[in-house]
Amino acid sequence: MKNNPCEIVLFTSDAEFAARWIEELTPLAEHDTDAPIALAFTHANEKALEPALARGAVQILVVDDAGFSEDGLVATLMRVRRHRAEIDCVLLTGADEASGEGFECVISRGESNYGVVYRTLRRILLERIATPFADALREYVYAARDSWHTPGHSSGDSLSTSPWIADFYRFMGEHIFNTDLSVSVKMLDSLMDPISVIRQAQQLTAKAFGAHQSYFVTNGTSTSNKIVLQHLLRSGDRVIVDRNCHKSVHHAMIMSGAIPVYLESAVNQHYGIYGPVPQREIFTAIDANPGARLLVLTSCTYDGLRYDLRPIIDYAHEAGLCVLIDEAWYAHGRFHPELRPTALECGADFVTQSTHKILSAFSQASMIHVGDFSWQSARSDEASAVREASEVFDAAGFREDINMHTSTSPQYGMIASLDVARKQMSIEGYQVLDRTLGFAGEIRQFVDENTVFRSLNAEDLCGPELAQDGIRLDPTKVTIDVGCAGVSAPNAQAKLFTDFGIQVEKNTHNTLSFLVTIGTTESKVLRLKQALRRLSDDARTARVRAVTTSHRDEELVRGQDLPDLSAIVALPRTAYFARGEKLVWDGRGRTELLGRVACDEVVPYPPGIPLLVPGQEITAEILDAIIAFTTERTDLEMHGLRRVEGTPALRVLTESEAAGAKAEYQELFTSKNTAPSQDSVAAPVGQSREVV
Repeated sequence: MKNNPCEIVLFTSDAEFAARWIEELTPLAEHDTDAPIALAFTHANEKALEPALARGAVQILVVDDAGFSEDGLVATLMRVRRHRAEIDCVLLTGADEASGEGFECVISRGESNYGVVYRTLRRILLERIATPFADALREYVYAARDSWHTPGHSSGDSLSTSPWIADFYRFMGEHIFNTDLSVSVKMLDSLMDPISVIRQAQQLTAKAFGAHQSYFVTNGTSTSNKIVLQHLLRSGDRVIVDRNCHKSVHHAMIMSGAIPVYLESAVNQHYGIYGPVPQREIFTAIDANPGARLLVLTSCTYDGLRYDLRPIIDYAHEAGLCVLIDEAWYAHGRFHPELRPTALECGADFVTQSTHKILSAFSQASMIHVGDFSWQSARSDEASAVREASEVFDAAGFREDINMHTSTSPQYGMIASLDVARKQMSIEGYQVLDRTLGFAGEIRQFVDENTVFRSLNAEDLCGPELAQDGIRLDPTKVTIDVGCAGVSAPNAQAKLFTDFGIQVEKNTHNTLSFLVTIGTTESKVLRLKQALRRLSDDARTARVRAVTTSHRDEELVRGQDLPDLSAIVALPRTAYFARGEKLVWDGRGRTELLGRVACDEVVPYPPGIPLLVPGQEITAEILDAIIAFTTERTDLEMHGLRRVEGTPALRVLTESEAAGAKAEYQELFTSKNTAPSQDSVAAPVGQSREVV
């Protein structure tokens, strides 16, 4: 870190004072040989503030309040936070008293002991870059204590001397084993009940991501979603949810016994991509379901489409709904102004993030962020005292929900990776994301200017149905249309892998999706450009050959239609836990399946969006899509299918089970005096789709 100075900028219009301040502090930094970081002091006036904030090395902004009104000071702080949410802000004041609200600390402008000033600024920065858990883990490993506890490999000793599996030990490396420890090691804290280094790491995480509280999860955002929904929902609670949320959200509703009010998202049939739910459909669903408990949306989607969340969250809060935003694909959003605002900044109550997807954490490493719930205090009646966020959010109850899903033997290397990933984004997030966004733009420009393919923007992916909804595209998700050149995307994906050693994130029938991360390098970008140019040249050659021979011999580029959501007629929990029966879809079985009620989710993966959910009626359109995905897209997994003597089948409610389940479902609505119309039950708000 000594080779990468951390810049501390004094923001003031008093050039003479700034010169003296820098002159006094710079020698102290130069002679501080014990510090693990190097501090550099600079000055910026009003004109130079924006360029200063654009420098990734800037880590602390010291704001001189001389010449500022109170409102002007607040406006300046907000301006800085909009551009660089992660840096520390310090107030330099000549006043006898100053609240310093919103600032990390206050320093007197008249302080004559510059050693105190220097140490204060250094302490602020050292606190931010600390990795309490990762440091404790490293310290324990290097102490080389004898292991008389789990796990059985005993820091890898069972492998390192084995003639049969020592090669695996060498392949994985010693630290993957000697950091694999157990709850017996008290100095490493407990993920189930953190009181020391894990707790400190989570507190630093909450500050970095702008949360009221943050929690580490070591078995993925699938589990994070289940934890939040378990905490918020009880049997019979109604939840307004994008039908195209990740399968884990649907699993959580099965476990809780909640009643889903499914929102049908926009769909781009041409590219085979699910988009966000139109804003008007969300508002209509909230109005039509006054007893609803929760709104669940995904932002951004697998393809990078982001809602304009502020008006949606405000509308939900006004109606008394909590809001969970699945930000599995957007953990990086906080750390660059081009990507903000994040869900937390828009007022979300819970946010789940896959820290591993774009940041530097291990696979399965996830976080849950909790908002401040200030909207609930604002809605409390006048006779009630305004409640603190800690009273609104039941932290003890939430901890129990986490523990119900958390292994008592968590992977400590994964916890450390969450700690380190937070540190990286806190200290260099802006810089690495600036580079990442540059790579993404470079790839798009290359595709559009040098190939027969085209990169797709938000308008291409959304279409006219979402034109007025303020949908934005996360630039790190680069989707390329290869079908426009007559190229099959599955074939292109296979060719990229076999001929060029490039693995893409996903594909549809005519698009390839590339995930540009903070680990993307110039060499990787160069190799991708070369590969895409080769694919483009091959496509041009095929076109010329087709014209010359008066026929097209390339494979027809087509995809499966994405079906509309059909009637939900049974509680998902009831349908899933029913015995049911298995029906195949060949021959007579196809006719028998139509109109039956599904017991299982049927989910092509990736992206993990269900074609069928428990409690849903099976239509010909849905069955055709399942069959097409199963027979024509062998590159995908299909979750939820059963087998009867080797033949694919679906598990459905028996006729008697269906009658009881439907009656139960109607009774749940009637008991709350909010009996739904046939449209609201059989076709939740937003069912109709336009082909875009």
